[in-house]
Amino acid sequence: MNRRLLLLAPAAAIGALLSSCGTVGLDGGGGGDYAGTTINSRNQALIQRETRAVFAAKGFSYSGGTATVLRFSKQGSRSAQITWGTNLNGNPVYFRPEVRLQPLGDRTRLSCEVFITQQSTVYGENVRQPFLGGRAGYNAMMSDIRQRVERAEKAAGGR
Repeated sequence: MNRRLLLLAPAAAIGALLSSCGTVGLDGGGGGDYAGTTINSRNQALIQRETRAVFAAKGFSYSGGTATVLRFSKQGSRSAQITWGTNLNGNPVYFRPEVRLQPLGDRTRLSCEVFITQQSTVYGENVRQPFLGGRAGYNAMMSDIRQRVERAEKAAGGR
């Protein structure tokens, strides 16, 4: 009986460690609605332009997307590397926000999910996990986007 426990304990510990590493691959797992706002505009082009401008001002590069999803990327600082990187992996840690635009009649819901990724040295895949800290900074960015869009709409005579 004790021998079985001795054999199962390391397996349970390894399982717990692996599960805390997040999901592997680019299509796994979601971070939930991390930050967001509702904009009094349905002008998707204006919202996309202002979203890209706000993220660029914070050091993020645009890494593609669709009409309703914008993806950004920014290499993490040394402290991010220490906090979220792994000891055996020298590849840099990246913050990868995904901003979703959801039309709601004459308004648009803007939501942001943020992931931390690191290229695996073993399997060549990105280890991707939801980022759960720093929410206030991303909420401030969402608020800045809303204010910029609504100000531009007002200046153009839209609302």
